[in-house]
Amino acid sequence: MTRYSATMRMRPPGFVERLWYRRLGIRPPLSTATTQRQKNEKWVRLLPQRWARIHREYAHRHRLFWRPCVLCSAGYGGHQFAGSIPDPEHGPGSGRSVGICPRCTRAGRHVELPDEDILCL
Repeated sequence: MTRYSATMRMRPPGFVERLWYRRLGIRPPLSTATTQRQKNEKWVRLLPQRWARIHREYAHRHRLFWRPCVLCSAGYGGHQFAGSIPDPEHGPGSGRSVGICPRCTRAGRHVELPDEDILCL
């Protein structure tokens, strides 16, 4: 049997992360978690959404997902994960959520987290 372990480190959001949340119009979380050393923050998230080709290449290069948004069908990557909505398959009371693109988050279609929740990135 193989054993795997992961160490999560809680830290306050960095400068680029705070800019990202401000640009989306949502409050940054009090702390974020990383499972690996983060040499540089995801500066590519600050590039305009209309530069989809650069975002897609970044997602593929770093083995992150690239899929269409469930609300507007625009493609977005794992490095751009911003807001979420309740999972349409299981209903709003299930506790499950589906990620949406930054454009839909900026438009106010996301679910706000309560103050006591901690968002893990």
